[in-house]
Amino acid sequence: MGFDAAAIRARREEMLLRLLFRATHTMNADLTRRIRARGHTTFQPTFTSLLAHIDTDGTTVSKLAQRTGVSRQAVSQLVRAIETAGFVERHANPADRRSVIVQHTEAGRQVLVDAIEIMTGIEREYATLVGERDVTGLKRLLNHLLNAVDPAGALQSVDPDA
Repeated sequence: MGFDAAAIRARREEMLLRLLFRATHTMNADLTRRIRARGHTTFQPTFTSLLAHIDTDGTTVSKLAQRTGVSRQAVSQLVRAIETAGFVERHANPADRRSVIVQHTEAGRQVLVDAIEIMTGIEREYATLVGERDVTGLKRLLNHLLNAVDPAGALQSVDPDA
């Protein structure tokens, strides 16, 4: 059987992962535009992949690597970019001086508050488009699926060095 590009493309567009990527990309682009409109002009779309995983009291680089499924080196590189933008800062971990804790700065805490408000608004807009019941059902279904496949609520790293 030969390679049928049209059939592969059509099937790929129906895959859950592809749909989740599209939804994430669309929401992230909208979030970024609205965050910047609120005055956080140094905010970049790549920041959300890390900022979404920082606990309000800070998180170690190793834990961020585990949660995001990438290497500590990749996390450290993105942390540097977000730190340069003024949204996080790094501190030595008082419990383990070999590790680093990443915490929100005051500007980072404001971005977090703004992002939650913005995402709440985006979800309301989506509910207007497709119905509140469908948005609520989608969230419930995704929570159910994630509780089954990721019960701890944190991805296990696929990087053996993480």
